[in-house]
Amino acid sequence: MSHINYNHLYYFWHACRTGSIFGAAEALSLTPQTITGQIKALEERLQGKLFRRQGRGLVPTELGQLVFRYADRMFMLGQEMLDIVNYRKESHLLFDVGVADALSKQLVSKVLETAVVAHLRCFESTHEMLLEQLSQHKLDMIISDCPIDSTQ
Repeated sequence: MSHINYNHLYYFWHACRTGSIFGAAEALSLTPQTITGQIKALEERLQGKLFRRQGRGLVPTELGQLVFRYADRMFMLGQEMLDIVNYRKESHLLFDVGVADALSKQLVSKVLETAVVAHLRCFESTHEMLLEQLSQHKLDMIISDCPIDSTQ
C-alpha cells in the first residue's frame, strides 16, 4: 500500500466519532453524499468495509475499529501539535522553575521578573528533589541556596 488520502481518513474518523454520516457531514459542513463518497474511496483503498449498519446508525467493522484507532491517534497528535505551535506563536512559552523552599519568594519573584520573558510556573521543594526533577527534564531551571557538586 503506497499513500493514503488523509481527507478520506478524516471524513471516516468523523463519521466513526459521531456514529453517522449525517453527524459527520454536519460537523464538517459537507453533504452526506460527499462523506459517503469519501468513505467509499477509503474502503476501496483499504480493500475492505469500514462500517456496517446497525439500526439507523453505523458501527465500525473490525477493520474500521483498527483504522479508527490509528486515525484517532494521528488526528489527536496533529491537534496537539497545532495547539503547541499556536501557543508558541502567541509568545506564551511556559518555563518551569524549581525554587528551593529555603529562599525568599519575594526575592525569587524579583529575579525572575527581570530575567525571564516567558510565562512561568514555579514549584517549591527541597534542593534534592529539585535536582532530581531537573535531571529528569521536568524542570527547565532551579534556583537554590545550595551549591551543586560537579558530579550532579
